[in-house]
Amino acid sequence: MVPETKLTHMPHTPADVSTEEKEHRIFINDRGEGTFICPACNKGVIRDLSQFSQAQAAVRLKCKCSCGNDYRVLLERRRHFRKSVNLVGMFFFQGRNGNPIKGLIKIRNISQSGIQFSVNSMPEFQVGDKLTIEFTLDDEEHSQVREAGIVQRIQSSIVGLDFETTDHYGKLGRYLFQ
Repeated sequence: MVPETKLTHMPHTPADVSTEEKEHRIFINDRGEGTFICPACNKGVIRDLSQFSQAQAAVRLKCKCSCGNDYRVLLERRRHFRKSVNLVGMFFFQGRNGNPIKGLIKIRNISQSGIQFSVNSMPEFQVGDKLTIEFTLDDEEHSQVREAGIVQRIQSSIVGLDFETTDHYGKLGRYLFQ
């Protein structure tokens, strides 16, 4: 590892939007560290990034490698890589009155720990409710997936659901890591 890599925090401004395509993502591990790898020379360094773990806004850093290369990174505070998708499925929910409720969902992204989807109208479920979702992957086998989870966020018609388990050894696990 190269300890000479220099990091500079860059607050996000609208002018930075054009540079986002060139940004590399750095995931912060459980110890608050991130591994930076220079895209020019492939040298790497591990840095303590715990000072950014509670930041509310996106954190972008400008890095200068010991080889002289400057590059930009976006710190990813998520626990797991999130894959953008465009899938259709169903949610199932036991309503407050005991009646089962189901509805169509459009899955926007998925990770090992959860899923983000949209619904057509304001949902009857609330944060903390347990849902079961079913959907078909866009893999070669059109694999069927059924997962249970807890609603973590609802913003308008966008719902964030954390899976009950992060152990996905079957088709969903293979799909996420292909």
